[in-house]
Amino acid sequence: MLIKKLRQDRGISQEQLAEVAHLSLRTIQRVEAGHRVSYASLRALAATFDVNVDLLEQELYAMNTSKDEYIEKPLWVRLVLNLPSLRRLGRPGLLRHEACLVAYAFLAYASSFIVPRVEFAFWGLTTVDAMHFSAFSAMFVAYIASITLRLRDKFNAWAPTST
Repeated sequence: MLIKKLRQDRGISQEQLAEVAHLSLRTIQRVEAGHRVSYASLRALAATFDVNVDLLEQELYAMNTSKDEYIEKPLWVRLVLNLPSLRRLGRPGLLRHEACLVAYAFLAYASSFIVPRVEFAFWGLTTVDAMHFSAFSAMFVAYIASITLRLRDKFNAWAPTST
């Protein structure tokens, strides 16, 4: 974006630019993000940078940006979308990951009926308890993978390298 480049070339912050141009900080943030602003704001920025207002207007409104790029996602969505263990997986990989976890959970639960019930030396837990916890944990992580898949579809947030 031209405004951001001009600002960075002069080594000033968004706050300083807002003060010099007599605009709000939010207006500066919006124009740098590619949102439309009033012609008066563009004139103020053009005067501040000593450039032609038509150049700013043409560059700003000729941007080919998607509105979805600027939708603020809630914190929990950003956290789920950026889980380190799932971030590198593309859609097919994430589906395989989820299916493998569900299969493991089923097998761990079924195995709990087969293994002998032996008590551990600590906390009074048994092997069956451990198998149930393992199955529950696998289902929980599969659920997180499922949520991640649906959120990536909704926000079109797929990693560039999909495996």
